[in-house]
Amino acid sequence: MSQAVAAAPFDAKESELLAGGVPRGFKALTTATSKLVKAGWLVKGRGGWTATEEGVRAVNAFPDPDSFVNAMISGAPIPEQPLEAPAHAPQSPEQLGEEAQAVQAEAPLAEDPTPPDVTPTLEVSAEEAPAGSGAPADTSTDTGAPAPAATAGDAWHDQPQSVTLSGDFDPLFGEAGHWSTDVRELQLSFDPAGNAWKQTLRLPAGTYQYKIVVNGSWDENYGRFGVRDGENHELHLLSDTAVTFRFDYGTKDIETS
Repeated sequence: MSQAVAAAPFDAKESELLAGGVPRGFKALTTATSKLVKAGWLVKGRGGWTATEEGVRAVNAFPDPDSFVNAMISGAPIPEQPLEAPAHAPQSPEQLGEEAQAVQAEAPLAEDPTPPDVTPTLEVSAEEAPAGSGAPADTSTDTGAPAPAATAGDAWHDQPQSVTLSGDFDPLFGEAGHWSTDVRELQLSFDPAGNAWKQTLRLPAGTYQYKIVVNGSWDENYGRFGVRDGENHELHLLSDTAVTFRFDYGTKDIETS
């Protein structure tokens, strides 16, 4: 996100803060790039955003924003041979629509499509999982032999690519912790054994409001009682405390202990 904003800085309107202190441009960019995820050209994981192999091919095959966006939306096949890049002058952010800005922001990923800190397993989605990767078949026999235990790969079935805590965590991370979705320490880790996403933070005493953000985009966020776009969760601490956050994607609710 920081690289994207550096490449295409927010203008005055995009810098306006929405409810929860999120800049309008931040939401516009995460919303626009969610279409790249649906197209299979981008993965939003705990370590950052990563262009898939198909995404890198698309950047090379559709070098101008209009053809890139049209191919992404229409699902047009990516040609084997890249199209010749037309000569054109770079446009300033205010000359581009939100989707075109998002495309321009993704360009650096073509140079280094797989940052070393991205967990490879996060690139596997429910659509990409091989047939039969859901619940294991019941192989019990009359002898009472138990069915094979579910594997870690099975547990990932129907799970999102990333889950993030976002709220007013300024006391812990400063300005970077204010309703951000890209602070590494606020990324939850998936626990296959418990079929839940977890993270433990040692928080200073105080009151915190937060939400759960799925796949790095405010398009899918959950508040109290697992309500999508619901009211903020609240956490009140009388003293410095280590708090474990546990999010169940099945119920969309979160527990703290």
